[in-house]
Amino acid sequence: MITIIDYGSGNLRSIQKSIIRFYPKVTITKDLDLIQQAKGIILPGVGAFGDAIRELQQNNLYEILIEKINQVPTMGICLGMQLLFSQSQESRGIHGLNIIPGNVLHIETMRLNAIKLPHTGWNRLIPISAPYFYGYAYFNHSYYCSPSDETLVISYINHGSFIPVIILKEHILGVQFHPEKSKQTGDNVIQFFISLMGR
Repeated sequence: MITIIDYGSGNLRSIQKSIIRFYPKVTITKDLDLIQQAKGIILPGVGAFGDAIRELQQNNLYEILIEKINQVPTMGICLGMQLLFSQSQESRGIHGLNIIPGNVLHIETMRLNAIKLPHTGWNRLIPISAPYFYGYAYFNHSYYCSPSDETLVISYINHGSFIPVIILKEHILGVQFHPEKSKQTGDNVIQFFISLMGR
């Protein structure tokens, strides 16, 4: 069973519909017992880093997610990807899950040219290592993830400068875009995540 974590943030139903076409056992929950039974975790998210972390803590999800994500294949989507990191410029003093050491930075900190924020709409993936995902994906964000270990980045986009958008750490996949809105590119990412469960 793939468990989509329900902490009051993200397009949960549309994510579920996108996954269920390839893997029928998908549930949306914040029930701790169901999370413990999950064979895969999806951590979605839309909104602010600090608010999301507080919601996880208030729903008693913070500690169990740290434990479970280290055990089973996990995909963090957009803000959900950012929550996997240590901290964010968006919410100083708030600690992330710290599963992927590194920081979440505002895009303007690396700006080379005048750009529009938030970065909303389609952008072309620039894959640099396997697995290679080609095509366009749909984004809506003003922050990006910067892992301490840069070799974890497998794809970038160009939005004024090169921004990491897909990170893979063993069985943990982070995508800054929305696969449920990204057509074939999104389907390819979802299918890869499902394949991690079979390893």
